[in-house]
Amino acid sequence: MNSLLTVRLAYGQLLTYCGWFAGAATFAMMTIVVANVVARYAFNSSVPGAMELTEGALPLIIFLSLALTQFHGGHIRVSMLTDRLPRTLSQALLVLALLAGAVLFGWAAWAGWLSAEKSLAIGEMKRGSIRYPVWPIKFAVSFGMALLTVQFLIDALCVAVGMPLQDADPEEVE
Repeated sequence: MNSLLTVRLAYGQLLTYCGWFAGAATFAMMTIVVANVVARYAFNSSVPGAMELTEGALPLIIFLSLALTQFHGGHIRVSMLTDRLPRTLSQALLVLALLAGAVLFGWAAWAGWLSAEKSLAIGEMKRGSIRYPVWPIKFAVSFGMALLTVQFLIDALCVAVGMPLQDADPEEVE
C-alpha cells in the first residue's frame, strides 16, 4: 500500500505541474482580455487575435486541470445511495464507477489523439484576425484526458485495496 501511495503522490506531482501550466494559461488569457477591454475603451481598437487566443486557451485550461481536480477529490460526487450501503458494496461500486470513468476518458483520449493526428496531417488552422494551428490544442486536450484516465485507474486501485482517497492527498499524508 505504501508503494501505491508513492505512485499516486508522484503522479500527483506531474498533475500539479500541468495545473501550474493551466494556471499560467489562465493568467495569460485574463491579461489578454483586460488588455483588449482597455484597448477598446481607451483607443477604440482591439488587441488583434484576442478572441482566437482566449478561445484556444480555454481547452488547455480545462483539460490540463481535470486530472488534478480528480487527484484532490474536487469533482462532484453524489453519494446519497452509496452512503446507505454496506462499506464493501459501496467500495465495489466506487471502484466500478472509477473504472467506468477510466474507460470513458480513455476512449475519448484515443479519439482525440486520432483527431489531433489528422489535424496535424492536414495542417488545420484556426482562421480569424490571426491564424494559428489547431493540432497543438487537440493534442493537449487528448493528453489531459489521458492524464485523467490514468488518475481514475490509480484511484480505482487505491479504493480496491482499501486506501481512502482523501488520506492519499499529499497535504494530509505525513
